[in-house]
Amino acid sequence: DDPAWAIIDAERRWDIARNHTATHLLQSELRYILGEHVQQAGSLVAPERLRFDFTHGAMLTQEQLDAVEQSVNDAILANYPLDDEELPYQEAVAGGAMALFGEKYGDQVRVVKIGMPEDPFSQELCGGTHVHQTGDVGLFRIVSEGSVGAGVRRIEAVTGRAAQALVRERLGVLDNAA
Repeated sequence: DDPAWAIIDAERRWDIARNHTATHLLQSELRYILGEHVQQAGSLVAPERLRFDFTHGAMLTQEQLDAVEQSVNDAILANYPLDDEELPYQEAVAGGAMALFGEKYGDQVRVVKIGMPEDPFSQELCGGTHVHQTGDVGLFRIVSEGSVGAGVRRIEAVTGRAAQALVRERLGVLDNAA
């Protein structure tokens, strides 16, 4: 019966929320740039990075990677609002929310919408933590892209404080080389 305090590490939580919201933006932009065949095939959301696995049959060109990264950053700078609501599963999917293939959902699901309510940029079933608007994500930077199996690609990226640290480190290398 001892009293206890539950304390959340706010910085860590914000880093996770930034990376999680960025995975939604990344999926939306991959589908826009590469095509509707792109589906999530796994992900990792950690405080220091994100990893996003997706279906696609070929290596991305540098031009495609640059376009995806720029589009995600454009969505961040647009400062779209995020909204979530609880809906019956069938209503959520009928309304256009993306669901993971093979995932089991209950009768009620949480739908996370990014963008204007009448025309969301992204709309997915999701139970994770998110930022309040896309501008909270800060900078988004793709670190690597590669294959993890037949027809499955992986993008690793950083956002927010980790992206700032990456830019600072790389600019430092350039400054030292100069």
